[in-house]
Amino acid sequence: MSYPFIVSEYSQCISVLENTGILSTLPGSKSKGIIGIDQNEYPIPTHEQVENLLTANKKLVDIKRSQGFNRLELIPMALGLPQLMEIIEKAINRHLQEGKIYLTRNSDSDPLLPARVNKEKVVWVWDKVNQAITTNELVYFPEEYTTNHKGQTKSEVIDNRQICAFPGWSVGLVENLPFIPKQGQGETVGGRMQLEISHSPNEYLQIMRQKEYSGETGKTLEDFIVKFLMRLELKNEISNNIYDDNAMWCLANYYKLPWADVIPTVNWLENVGRLRFGMHRSNNKLCTKSAGASTTVRLPGHF
Repeated sequence: MSYPFIVSEYSQCISVLENTGILSTLPGSKSKGIIGIDQNEYPIPTHEQVENLLTANKKLVDIKRSQGFNRLELIPMALGLPQLMEIIEKAINRHLQEGKIYLTRNSDSDPLLPARVNKEKVVWVWDKVNQAITTNELVYFPEEYTTNHKGQTKSEVIDNRQICAFPGWSVGLVENLPFIPKQGQGETVGGRMQLEISHSPNEYLQIMRQKEYSGETGKTLEDFIVKFLMRLELKNEISNNIYDDNAMWCLANYYKLPWADVIPTVNWLENVGRLRFGMHRSNNKLCTKSAGASTTVRLPGHF
């Protein structure tokens, strides 16, 4: 086995995907997976398939692991975002009912502090976000945040082996950082400077074109939801509290409003106790004090 760390990482991913109801038994194949937005079945890749994928991308994997990308993520890209938002709402409510929902900690040795949760509404979605995700007009993996974005639709992403190594599933490596580093606090790991708070989406796009960020993409809304669920299920903690200056730009999505080019932003609002899905302008500098970005190394399929 080339990558022993994948044994526990894969097991954790499967556990969270099952516990939150993302995975179900598929009627056709009787294997575990998801029903996509096109009503097709998408089995989750097996441990052996993931191991083979890492081996096939050994050069990229070894470079990125040396830069701190040591956590595995399995993202159900074929699953509809409205369904994923219902799943995250149910998960937050379940943790609230169990009395197991806390603020993000920097370390497991830090004390647990209960998170404030609004019992009436734990997830708020801006109507423009709803519009984008229900009309299939949300752009994925844009090269720029303009109408000349050169991005893709969700339907196109599902069948793109450069993004979804296995049909409907993105397999990626991510950093294990509970907080996006604040400005001036990012570390250089393996020759790569960690992304820091305080940049606009346009600025992040320019930064990510530098050589040390090769092989990385920004987060999609699907990435964020799975990331949030992973921390909630494994540590009973919320993620990306805006009062920690830790809101998240989803840089791998773009939407054109009549008056602006906008990028999804997601954050936990501690003062009202809910998760907020919104959007802000791609050149927005007003939010940069409390918003930042992180990336995913998506492993392309070679078979």
